[in-house]
Amino acid sequence: MDTRTNQLVIQEYGQPLAEDYGPPAAARPTFGLWDIIDVLRREWRLPVIGLLIGLAAAVASVVVMKAPYKSSARILIDRSLNRYLQTNKIVDQPTMDEVEVGSQLYVLSSDRVMLPVIRSLNLTSDSEFAGRSALASATDGSASTAAATAAAERAALEALLKRVTIAREDVANVINVTVESQSAEKAAKIANGIVDSYLASLQDTKLRSTQKVSGWLQERLIELKKQVADADKALQDFKTANNLSSTGAQDTELLASLNTQLMNAKFAAVEAKERLDRIKRTEANGIPSAVSTDALFNDKRAAVINFALNNSELARLRTQKRDLASRLAEMEARVGRKHAAVVKLRAQLNSIDAAIRSDEGRITDSYASEYEVAKARQTELEDTAAKLSAETGSRLRELESAAEALRNLYSGFLQKHKEIEAAQAETLPAQSAQIITRAVPPLTKSSKKTLIVAAGSIFLGLFLGIGSAFGREWMADVFRTPKAVEQVTETRCIGLPFVYAGQLPIEEHVLAAPFSRFAEGLRNVKAMLDRSSASTGGKVIGVVSAVSKEGKTVVAANLAALILSSSGSRTLLIDADLHLRNLTTALSPDAKVGLFDALEDPSRLDEFVCKRPHSGLDVLPNACTVRIPNAAELLGSQEMENLLAVARKSYDYIVVEVAPIMSVVDARLIERFIDEFVFVVECGQTKRTSVLEALSVTQLIRERVSTIVLNQIDPLELRTIEARNGVRSEGYYRE
Repeated sequence: MDTRTNQLVIQEYGQPLAEDYGPPAAARPTFGLWDIIDVLRREWRLPVIGLLIGLAAAVASVVVMKAPYKSSARILIDRSLNRYLQTNKIVDQPTMDEVEVGSQLYVLSSDRVMLPVIRSLNLTSDSEFAGRSALASATDGSASTAAATAAAERAALEALLKRVTIAREDVANVINVTVESQSAEKAAKIANGIVDSYLASLQDTKLRSTQKVSGWLQERLIELKKQVADADKALQDFKTANNLSSTGAQDTELLASLNTQLMNAKFAAVEAKERLDRIKRTEANGIPSAVSTDALFNDKRAAVINFALNNSELARLRTQKRDLASRLAEMEARVGRKHAAVVKLRAQLNSIDAAIRSDEGRITDSYASEYEVAKARQTELEDTAAKLSAETGSRLRELESAAEALRNLYSGFLQKHKEIEAAQAETLPAQSAQIITRAVPPLTKSSKKTLIVAAGSIFLGLFLGIGSAFGREWMADVFRTPKAVEQVTETRCIGLPFVYAGQLPIEEHVLAAPFSRFAEGLRNVKAMLDRSSASTGGKVIGVVSAVSKEGKTVVAANLAALILSSSGSRTLLIDADLHLRNLTTALSPDAKVGLFDALEDPSRLDEFVCKRPHSGLDVLPNACTVRIPNAAELLGSQEMENLLAVARKSYDYIVVEVAPIMSVVDARLIERFIDEFVFVVECGQTKRTSVLEALSVTQLIRERVSTIVLNQIDPLELRTIEARNGVRSEGYYRE
């Protein structure tokens, strides 16, 4: 075995260890426009079947659904007349806004409008509108007459609502009422009956509303009249009890005078407080100056202040204080501080200071007394005004306001009552809606709904067919093109067209048509294999697949024949599928010796090889017709290694067909003896998950797959794929 051979650790029963398994892949190929076209081309039967089903449903709908007659009437919500009457004060009726116009759609389809139409046209006896259950209950003697009539009307109402279409036109205040019926005259009668019933309902509603409002206003006027009388009596009694004028003017003047005096008293108190604070903040020497300034700017207090200043001893005492202070300073300088004369002068100076402080306190007290008097005046006036306002003014104003409000309310209700009575007596009613177009019997049937249903059936059938085609393609999950294989596996893929067996042996397809697409595809496979050569001896090529019936037998036989015929290389084809023996059955059905004999004595390999007569290909068949339990162990044994070593010396290429990877374990045991693998996938049959799982079984197989063959492609589809890729090779191939 060469240096590239990897050893594989085998568990019991010949299974590889879990760590040798690669992670499963789950990628899907990209899906483009050409893929969609291919799906529709392959699954064209499903869209055609869906289209036929849709056509059948459309024909059935046209036959079953009878096209009805449609008749329409138009109503105008007339807001101009009401606006004119309101503007000219003829009636006080608000105009309809957009929301109210929209709400009339529901009014038109209400029971109040529809039931009178059903009763007037006797639709409960019409087979088109009366259901069988309603007719049965109407004729059933066990049910009461009222219940039977109600059931019949309800059934007719439900049937009528299904045939009535009420919608607003392009103009916001125009409503269109359309009725469907099998009779043209009946459709027109019902449409006109609905609009007439609607107008009558509006008029009746207005009349009943006006009567109800008029009655309520009368009751309210009587109640308000009594409340006004009671309020006037309470006001007069309060004025008499409090000795107030009838008009209330004197009381108002008194309250205004009190407020003026109170405001002046507040100003006087604030000024007195400010003067007192200023005197307290002034130093002792500055009090006379501050008092003089106050007298200068306060004319009312000037005489009193000047009298206080002129008649006080304050100025004289301050003069004496200055003289004594001067003498005391001279005396202390001559005789010292403790001399009797100095002590006497100091005592006189202290006496004068006490007198000065007494006069200053008297001045400050006069300002404080003035502030107290102003504050007391303010408090007295506030109490008087509050008492007058609380006891008399507030209650008086309350009674007057209540009486005035009741009189105004009574006047408003009385005016509204007169307007309503005048509106009832008007000969011109304020209509809020009018018929602008009455319904007439249509001349032709309306087939629009039938055509829509038919078109919808055809479209739905086609859509379901196309959806089924894509669903089937998605569920199949198979490979269709080599590009899809390469995208998923990241390995070079070569497509081989389908070949017909005919009378040719399976290995002679490339010999019979050497310039065919099939032969050229196998040449590509050989070119991929020849990129790397074995280090010693011939190259061992394993042909394997994920599952059975992929066409690997045909690929292996024709690949070996192509190698032999194209390059003259010595080539050996070995049937290593010890379970099905397809290669042996096709090429050497009568062989008596083969692979098992060669395993026992590899040196006699030439004796066990069969040579094909036409192609000259050497084949080592599997002559054992009975399956043996240890077949897999034989493929991975030392004997198999020895056999391939002998074959490498005699042949340039050894092509080995191996059993499918997912079916049995044979490929996982013989893989270490194989230089390169050709992985065969059947187009449109092998699932993507099976291929990915097979390639993920062992690292060795995945690394040694030289190329993947997408086998048995439809020749027409293969040419289409080439044309899309811009390949123009029609002149190079001859099938």
